[in-house]
Amino acid sequence: MESKGLLASEQCGFRKNRSTADHLVRFDSYIRNAFAKKEHVLAIFFDLEKAYDTTWKHGILSDLYDLDFRGHLPTFIDGFLSHRLFQVRAGSTLSDTYEQEMGVPQGSILSPVLFSLKINNIVKSVLKGSEASLFVDDFALCIRAKFLPHAQRLMQLCVNSV
Repeated sequence: MESKGLLASEQCGFRKNRSTADHLVRFDSYIRNAFAKKEHVLAIFFDLEKAYDTTWKHGILSDLYDLDFRGHLPTFIDGFLSHRLFQVRAGSTLSDTYEQEMGVPQGSILSPVLFSLKINNIVKSVLKGSEASLFVDDFALCIRAKFLPHAQRLMQLCVNSV
């Protein structure tokens, strides 16, 4: 996915040579440039709750198909995500067994990649002229404009789009 450029450039989580520092530097530059032009900056920060647990399995497979993955890989991923069972241990007590109907398995080496693939499209919904940052399940939107009411309107449109 990296070598073919399939992940959004705004995603810095679980990627080689990328970190939260990349987003902090971009955000700092964005603010400095806006202030230099006497513009207002608005930012909204989202933390997607239970992101791994609620990732849409069919959506992952659909995204793989949309990216032209065919053959054994999608079949393997489908099998990997299907019929997963889990139990919870508290001390020496084990819960009943349950099927994981949604989400990607916590702790699996494939889960960050599959989650990144699924959340990738959120960046495509951001309006032109806005700035987006994505770090795994943390998402930020930034807008700048000369007049505050205009910035607020743009931000609301952007949030509606997302």
